[in-house]
Amino acid sequence: MTAARLLATEGPEAVSARRLARELGTSTMVVYTHFGGMEELTRQVMRVGFIAFAAELDRGAVTDDAVADWMTYLWSYRRFALREPHLYTVMFGPGLAAFRRGDPDDLTAARATFVSLLRRIHACVNTGRWNVDDVTTAGEAVWSGVHGHTTLELTGFFSATDRDPVRSYSEILTRMSIGLGDHPPGTTRSLSTARRRAVRADRAERSLPDERVAAPQSRPQSSTATPNDRHAT
Repeated sequence: MTAARLLATEGPEAVSARRLARELGTSTMVVYTHFGGMEELTRQVMRVGFIAFAAELDRGAVTDDAVADWMTYLWSYRRFALREPHLYTVMFGPGLAAFRRGDPDDLTAARATFVSLLRRIHACVNTGRWNVDDVTTAGEAVWSGVHGHTTLELTGFFSATDRDPVRSYSEILTRMSIGLGDHPPGTTRSLSTARRRAVRADRAERSLPDERVAAPQSRPQSSTATPNDRHAT
């Protein structure tokens, strides 16, 4: 997505309607007519991103191995970020707080991915694998860990230092699960299951035509706007 690439690489302040129009081969009037200006376009990029992100994360089935389901969710998290690095950067950039305070539909889209994570943590607790007093705090800790790793990977840190990001990510998931109360052998089995799922998902994705998240739909002119890298193999 051209808008996501420009916003991620140059920052919202540096991208003008004229620059975007030049990249798209159109006029600035088209940008303002269809998207209401750069601020609304940025919000639409984030909105589309979070909707696609939620769909990616919720794709995994619910099974009798809740910890493996949680890990599968987190492998999907990483896969989306590596496949859509510019979009991911915009989604979790400086505009995230304002996005969550804006249109209620935007807040719903942004919260959906975190709520999905909390459901998986609840499942791990309910099946007796984990012992968690505050699920929301646990979710924030998990998110911070995987987001930090993913952000480092997107910068090229692991390739530059000749380190294996998959091994590092696996270690993070393992230590998190054990820290939340699971027995090491159970975590090891769940990690093996989740890794197999991730490998299959990566192979299936590579066998499909190259696809990217759809660009934001233009708003009606008469109304205001509404709401490959190394993977698991």
